[in-house]
Amino acid sequence: MTVMERDDLTGARPDSAKRDPAKRREAELRAKKLRSRNLAVLAALLALVVLFYAITLVRMGGAH
Repeated sequence: MTVMERDDLTGARPDSAKRDPAKRREAELRAKKLRSRNLAVLAALLALVVLFYAITLVRMGGAH
């Protein structure tokens, strides 16, 4: 069971969100926010990798 499947850290059953539409919407909203945050971190890391690669090429003399 992942943290996203749990309602809270008190050990609530994951299927309780299935019975309550408000809790399900809240869980879906949290999942969407987490997904978008993860994509933002991925984009930042990829930009950093590209930047380091470009700096390495320039320092090694590959960009004449």
